[in-house]
Amino acid sequence: RCAPLSERGALCSSETGRKLCVCVVRMSAVSEGEDVLARWTDGLLYLGNVKRVDGLKQCCLVRFEDNSEFWVLRALNRRLHLTCLCLYFTLSLCSGYHAACHSPPVDPEVDIDSWICRHCVFAVATKRGGAMKRGRFARLMQYMKLRLPYQLSSLDWDPQHLTNQQQCYCYCAGPGEWNLKMLQCARCGQWFHEACTQCLSKPLLYGDRFYEFECSVCTKGPETIQRLPMTWVDLAHLVLYHLSLCCKRKYFDFDHEILSFANENWDSLLLGALSDTPRQERCHHLLAALNVHKDRFVSGKEIKKKKCLFGLQVRAPPPLASDTSPVLTEAPVSIGHRKRSVLPSRLKGNVQQNSKPSLKSILTSGRV
Repeated sequence: RCAPLSERGALCSSETGRKLCVCVVRMSAVSEGEDVLARWTDGLLYLGNVKRVDGLKQCCLVRFEDNSEFWVLRALNRRLHLTCLCLYFTLSLCSGYHAACHSPPVDPEVDIDSWICRHCVFAVATKRGGAMKRGRFARLMQYMKLRLPYQLSSLDWDPQHLTNQQQCYCYCAGPGEWNLKMLQCARCGQWFHEACTQCLSKPLLYGDRFYEFECSVCTKGPETIQRLPMTWVDLAHLVLYHLSLCCKRKYFDFDHEILSFANENWDSLLLGALSDTPRQERCHHLLAALNVHKDRFVSGKEIKKKKCLFGLQVRAPPPLASDTSPVLTEAPVSIGHRKRSVLPSRLKGNVQQNSKPSLKSILTSGRV
């Protein structure tokens, strides 16, 4: 019998009282003062320290490196099948795995000294903007992505196939928010983190679903991706949605924020036919889209504010032509909680900084 290495729980902010799902990675029973790794909804790992344990409610209070605290609820019926820490019988390889417990199963003839488990490979290879594409860990990740560490058919989805009750997504079996930089496979319908995919040429924007994506499980090889055509209305909607999540505001100045962001990130937006539009003509097309499509956008002059301000009627990602019903979302809690991404202690030296970006930094750096 194998004991689970990871358990999934719902995080509840002590300030907002809202719940957020993460995976808490641990090697034994959680105790106060213990360092834990949490796989956030972006697919990356973050370091936290257990401050308090509530055995009755099966939860613990975790403090992250930015001093934010979340209650982690250990739901025993939501055990990860990502990897297993074998506590009984004969142990082998990378902190103690049975060969059959790992996904994919370990080759009996593998070199014990050089073998690395799935969990450690993903800890190193996942990156904001897209996973590693070159090197040993990139090759190992590609091989391990050919098989999911859970049964896709066992997940319970909502009618729009955006979320599942198990909060199990991607190759990593971690939690996720479909509108926060995730891609949906056109074949199997599962959602995959930007950080776990190896096919992106540019980082995703929040709510950007204008891709035809197929995962490695379905292709039985490398992922495939193709940019879908976008209109000026789609572009205006996408920029406003992305800015609203980054800055937690509804209204943005057209010249200094909306148009500026579009121009600074023009090449990264991969706009297809729109890409050849001269810089001096972009203003006209974007402004026309914002003024004409009142079903999507609201102008500041309609609420007795400056007419140069624009916002979304409903804060939801831009719809696809294939959508049969409107997609409505609330502001995700995970956007406001940023932590430093880290690796297990045995894999140090690849630390990512994850700080909340300001609008000024977004506009001046051209980051998406």
